Amino acid sequence: MKKGQGGGGGGGGGLELKQRIVCALNKVGDRDTQQIGTEELDRVAQGLRPEGIWPFLSCILETEWEQKASIRKECVRLMGTLATHYDILLLPHLPKMVASIVKRLRDPDSVVRDVCVNTVALLASKLGLALSHKDKVFLLLVRPIFEALGEQNRHVQSASALCLARIIHNTRHPPLSLLHKLLLRTLKFLKNPHFMAKPALLDLTKTLIQVSFPFTFIHSYTP
Repeated sequence: MKKGQGGGGGGGGGLELKQRIVCALNKVGDRDTQQIGTEELDRVAQGLRPEGIWPFLSCILETEWEQKASIRKECVRLMGTLATHYDILLLPHLPKMVASIVKRLRDPDSVVRDVCVNTVALLASKLGLALSHKDKVFLLLVRPIFEALGEQNRHVQSASALCLARIIHNTRHPPLSLLHKLLLRTLKFLKNPHFMAKPALLDLTKTLIQVSFPFTFIHSYTP
C-alpha cells in the first residue's frame, strides 16, 4: 500500500479535491483533452492520503447514463487504480464500489463492460492479499455479480460471467465451499434454455472446475 504524497492536494474531503476530480473528468469527456484528463486523474488517485479516498470515490461511483462513455469507462478504471495503490484501505468502501460496477455491467457500451472485468480482477488480486480479509473480499465481490448473472440480458449475463471468472482466477486460494456452491448454481444456468450468454458461462464453469478440482481437471483433460 502506498501513502499519498504531501502537497498533492489528495488529502481530506475538501471541496478543492472534488473540484479537481470533476474538472479532470470533464476533460476525459472531450476527445481533445481526454489524455490530459486521464493523466490528471491518475496523479490525484496516486497521491491521495487515506482520508481522501472516500471523497475521491464519491466522485466516481455515481456516474450518470447520459455522461459520455469515456467518462463512464474512466470512473470504473479508476477503482482499479485505487486498488493498486491502497489495497486494504478500500475494504470499507468495497460494497459501494461493487454496486457501481454491477450498474456498469448494464452499460450499452462494450468497452465500459470490458473495463468492469479488468477492474474486478484488480480488486480481487489486490484486496485479497490480506489473508485475514481474503474470504470477505471474495464474498463481497462475487455475491452481487452472481445475482446480476441471472438478469435476462445477454450483455449483462456475459459480462457478469466474465467478471466472476476473473475474480476466481485472481483470488489466491478462494473458499472451496463457496466455489462448489457457485459451480452447482452455474450448472443450473447452463441447463436453462433461456440463458443467453452460454459461451461466457462455459468459460466460468471451466474456471470453477479448474480451481475447485484441479487434480481431477488435469487428469480428465490431459491428452
